[in-house]
Amino acid sequence: MDTSTALLLFAAVTAYLLWFTFISRSLKGPRVYPLLGSLPGLIENCDRLHDWIYDNLRACGGTYQTCICAVPFLAKKQGLVTVTCDPRNIEHLLKTRFDNYPKGPTWQAVFHDLLGEGIFNSDGDTWLFQRKTAALEFTTRTLRQAMARWVSRAIKLRFCPVLETAQLKGEQVDLQDLLLRLTFDNICGLAFGKDPQTCAPGLPDSSFASAFDRATEATLQRFILPEVLWKLKKWLRVGLEVSLNRSLTQLDDYLTSVIDARKQELLNQQKDGNPHDDLLSRFMKKKESYSDTFLQHVALNFILAGRDTSSVALSWFFWLLTQNPSVEEKILHEISTVLIKTRGEDVTKWVDEPLGFEEVDVVQGHKVEQKMSLTLFMKHGLKVNVHKRDLEGTVAGIIKKGKEGESRRLLHGNNEAIAVRYTGGGCNGVSESAAGKGVVVGVV
Repeated sequence: MDTSTALLLFAAVTAYLLWFTFISRSLKGPRVYPLLGSLPGLIENCDRLHDWIYDNLRACGGTYQTCICAVPFLAKKQGLVTVTCDPRNIEHLLKTRFDNYPKGPTWQAVFHDLLGEGIFNSDGDTWLFQRKTAALEFTTRTLRQAMARWVSRAIKLRFCPVLETAQLKGEQVDLQDLLLRLTFDNICGLAFGKDPQTCAPGLPDSSFASAFDRATEATLQRFILPEVLWKLKKWLRVGLEVSLNRSLTQLDDYLTSVIDARKQELLNQQKDGNPHDDLLSRFMKKKESYSDTFLQHVALNFILAGRDTSSVALSWFFWLLTQNPSVEEKILHEISTVLIKTRGEDVTKWVDEPLGFEEVDVVQGHKVEQKMSLTLFMKHGLKVNVHKRDLEGTVAGIIKKGKEGESRRLLHGNNEAIAVRYTGGGCNGVSESAAGKGVVVGVV
């Protein structure tokens, strides 16, 4: 090697080290290595990714910036990643200045195969159009009625029978898995009017649900790898890219059959009398002509929005109740107060139908505080035992308080509610002291 080449190489290495030292000083979180950035730590902890990110956030006060590709020019384009769990930052990103944070080409490339130009993978006018259309449709009375119909039917005919069967057999159920199935059936009904029936006796497997899960997992893995690497894997058809391709084919076949059948049903709508009030039908009824691919992406985007978010939040809600039995009693007292006013004092009539939207309005001065929070899957699920809950004391106290001095028969017939009991297992970080605390589920 001649002197000029050696000097050039030395200058290049020195310049890179100076650049790396300068950029690494502004980064917090996991250790950043030359060239590889924080990728080694990311790959090492890929099987506990959420825990690893949580540890980094906790060490950095809730927000940190790292670099997954420490290469000049490339780092600024797609290597720098900011991670935050600060509610103020999240509100700024998603609400206050949402228009200032487009998803950009990197995000869109990762999700394009699964979500296309759906609302979660689009910017500008395309996003605004879908946002306005969805907001308009979801505020209509008919869609609210459709939501109540799907949810009520699923709770009454599927969710509660599964819990009752587990109670009679003395078996544990994974409440998180059960809620995932429940919300998946509901959101599919609202999105395209077809019920995959995953939350049914025996908890059957659904090819559509399994394909959706595999496609989501394979798509999210792309975020771990640099864009060049996952695109190379896609071109070579190796790793999870193979699973993604097969899953997308299954999703396409399933949704194509749904859309074709819906087109025919809409043509014969006056004959069959089916209201077809799902979101897919509403898009198809508009004057604009949408391609089948666009309609598929609309459905998949809303399934992604409504399935995991609701079910995981409900799982953590029930787990939190195991930690706060006094709150459980207050909730049970409030529900009983509503049902006494709307369905009378005969408890046997309470279980005819799940609680409706209109019944919630009966309680005067009821306030709901909404807070933005991050909910993650429970790593090992939420195993629970199902038992019967006696409502006599709760209802008797409510009637006694409302009718002081009046002597009367308070209850008639069956006075029990379906409830679950946390067993102490199935949730990372849950103390064993939580075992045995009751949680009211679904119906009373």
